[in-house]
Amino acid sequence: MGMIKLRNVSKYYYSKGIIASGISRVNLDLDSGEFVVITGESGSGKSTLLNVISGLDTYEEGEMYIEGKETSHYTASDFEDYRQQYISCIFQSFNLISSYTVYQNIALAMQIDGREPAEIRQKVNDIIKKVGLFEFRNRKVSKLSGGQKQRVAIARALAKDTKILVADEPTGNLDSESAEGIVDLLTDIASDKLVIVVTHNYEQFRDHATRIIKMHDGKIVEDTGAALARREDAAASAYRHRRSGTDHSAKKEKIPYGTQLRLGVRNAFNLPAKFLLLLLVFLFVVGAVSAQYVTVKKQKDTVAEEGWNNFFANYDPKRIVVEKQDRSPFTKADYEALENAPHVEKLIREDVMYDSSVYIENDEFSFYGFVLDIGNLDKEPDLGGMPKADDEVVLSGYDDGWTFGENPEELIGKTYTVAADGGYEQKVKVAGIVFLGDGEGRESDTESEYSETDDTENSMIYFSKPFIEEVRKGLYASNSKTTMLINGSEETLFVGTGGLVVNENVPEGYILLPTSYDGLFKKGYAAGNEVKLHTKALYYDQELTLMIMGTYGEKTFEKKTGLKNLADHDGEIYINTMDFRRLYEKGNFQVSVFVDDTKNSVGMKDMLERGGYHVLVLKDHINSFMDEEIVGIIQLPIAVIVCLAVFFIAYFVIRLILKSRGVYFATVRMLGMGKEPARRIMRVELVLDCMIAYALFVLFIYLNRIEIVKSAILMDHLAYLTMRDYIILAIILLVMAVLISGRFMRSIFKSSAMGTYREEA
Repeated sequence: MGMIKLRNVSKYYYSKGIIASGISRVNLDLDSGEFVVITGESGSGKSTLLNVISGLDTYEEGEMYIEGKETSHYTASDFEDYRQQYISCIFQSFNLISSYTVYQNIALAMQIDGREPAEIRQKVNDIIKKVGLFEFRNRKVSKLSGGQKQRVAIARALAKDTKILVADEPTGNLDSESAEGIVDLLTDIASDKLVIVVTHNYEQFRDHATRIIKMHDGKIVEDTGAALARREDAAASAYRHRRSGTDHSAKKEKIPYGTQLRLGVRNAFNLPAKFLLLLLVFLFVVGAVSAQYVTVKKQKDTVAEEGWNNFFANYDPKRIVVEKQDRSPFTKADYEALENAPHVEKLIREDVMYDSSVYIENDEFSFYGFVLDIGNLDKEPDLGGMPKADDEVVLSGYDDGWTFGENPEELIGKTYTVAADGGYEQKVKVAGIVFLGDGEGRESDTESEYSETDDTENSMIYFSKPFIEEVRKGLYASNSKTTMLINGSEETLFVGTGGLVVNENVPEGYILLPTSYDGLFKKGYAAGNEVKLHTKALYYDQELTLMIMGTYGEKTFEKKTGLKNLADHDGEIYINTMDFRRLYEKGNFQVSVFVDDTKNSVGMKDMLERGGYHVLVLKDHINSFMDEEIVGIIQLPIAVIVCLAVFFIAYFVIRLILKSRGVYFATVRMLGMGKEPARRIMRVELVLDCMIAYALFVLFIYLNRIEIVKSAILMDHLAYLTMRDYIILAIILLVMAVLISGRFMRSIFKSSAMGTYREEA
């Protein structure tokens, strides 16, 4: 049947529209035990014939049989299996892996054959000794001479132990003594293999070849030798070889997954320059993708933070409103615990007043602002100074020319009347003014001084603690439902002018009513009877029993109340200050915590809820100017386009970097490695580079967290990326690495092994 048969086989080359013939209608029978030498002048087609026989190149016409099986239908994968099972090659240009050592190059051929590590170690060392390179076994091939490289190429071919050994100018780079040793070695191998040698130096092989084939212009013009005489000896030798335990016809195992993994890891690091360039590319990818990811989340958060709330006048996205689950007042210990909690920027204890406004005015000036304790003022006033008495206040507002007038310094030290809820009034002096800015973004004369502003853009009035307590009582009174039960009748009261009012002329425990209430009693007067005042608010329910000290009319009003002009106070009900306090002086039931960054709101909410509080995160309950979902719809396509652009930029850059890897993979194809193992090795290499870049990215973020590295961009990553986001980023990068490796390997396997090698080389 014969080992190799060629029947009218032709090979053509196509270049720039020109067709050239490599070999033309070649007929040839080759069998085991032959030592065939193919010779001829340059361009005669001898190397092309060798490439077709070894499956490195395809053919266009005719048929080639391998042990009687047709190959014209073979795919690239079939030829790779053929080369792995049948062919060992010695190339004229060596085709060694320059970044591998001598040992690694020779072992690679056996690894592709699926040999066990122990067998590889033993056999490779024996072969290295046989070719005289044992002392160089751990030296990289790139540092060897041409003759030494040729011996490595021969050793690699010997390590495969296949039925056919093909050699293209195997002695071309050797001195005469070394060449003679190689010829003797090939002669010995030919005893039970088919050895085919292409050479210009016919004289070196004349006494050893069993067959001489001469080519000219792509055709065999002479075929002489002793093939027939030696065929019987070859058959007997092959029989003895099979009996010895080696069966060349058995299909070799595919390269193991563990070996593929080791080769991928080795390839990732064996070229430092390539590794560093890939690392930079993947750092660019992870930086660009993560930056786009953060931008989308940041934009959505920005939209979420811009808006208003119908119930909280002082809206701030950092603000979290807190109450105790049992709705009891906050204690000093509660305040301290909240102020010392992680990520708390500040605590406003008088939360219920933070959204309440008061007027201060006199005949020349009026100012409207929200109420805060002077303890919340964290900077010195820009004009005037800090209060030194309980009746002094600090104003905070824009320096826009009309909020404080053209000459705000003239307001300092002047007296104003403050009107608060519950009918409370007090005289105060302005001790200082804090400027928020000019209100229009324009530069003012004092911009450098006033650039630090409050977290809120609303005007504020900072009062002393005693005044805050009075305002709080009035606020509770105005926001409570107060009823009076008198002689079986219930009446709803409002607090303030014309309703329930404090009057120091009324003794503690008593109440003064208008004469209209006398008619509720049988005897015609109310004095000496009891009434019950009941007040109900969100956080408390209070009842107070008082004795009616009497009633007042037009003649007795001034005497009993100390007030004049009954018409201005018609219908008012008077109680003592202490009784008023019993009804409405109830402490703080609600506070506001401000986080240092809105990204910490979720963590703060969880912590407070675990600590026994009810929590309202204001940024989650606002009327936004634009819906977050709309922002997502707009941003998502942009993010996808950016990521795709990054992918293609990375692919083309990586493709340029991996250009040198094309020769590597073309070479391992020649040695019989299939597409899938090569793809996995490439995938391991890129994924490893990718994951190292990702690990460095995470390390930089961690170093930023512990303030070894300080970067505002990385701070955004810390603020916006969660563990889920890091996992998604890692998956995106892995997918990109796998896709890039797949595209690269498709380009490597798009043509024959020899065609790919010519293109990549």
